[in-house]
Amino acid sequence: MKEYLKLIGFFNSFSDAELDDFSTIAEVVATRDMEMIIRENEEGRGLYFVVKGDFEVVKKISGKKYKRLQRLDRGDFFGEMSILNDEKHSASVISRDQGILIFISKEAFHDLSTRNSRFTLKIMKELATILSQRLRHMNLKYGMSVAQLESRL
Repeated sequence: MKEYLKLIGFFNSFSDAELDDFSTIAEVVATRDMEMIIRENEEGRGLYFVVKGDFEVVKKISGKKYKRLQRLDRGDFFGEMSILNDEKHSASVISRDQGILIFISKEAFHDLSTRNSRFTLKIMKELATILSQRLRHMNLKYGMSVAQLESRL
């Protein structure tokens, strides 16, 4: 498990002891080609880290039609909202080939937070940093789209 965690940039600043602690609550999940990992509008189960494979975040448009929102590969994570809040998934994630994920259930994460609040604070800080980078990127993309539309008027 620790070898997988060391492949994920999210854990670069974590000590071996912290990786050992995280390993006790995480599990390795092997995925198949075209497997739906999480489904839009379903309850969140936990947080996934991509170790190996190609994954897509997709949004259902109609019937069996989906729109790709984002591509995920090694080091990326998804399902974080199930740890942060109890809302349903806003999109689905599909494995595009065979892959390997590290999974931590929201129950295991909350148990860890009662045992080691300092460590879970470190995880939450890392999540917040990456989520704020994602938001900044989306704001930039949105701003550029608005500017393009306004220049056409």
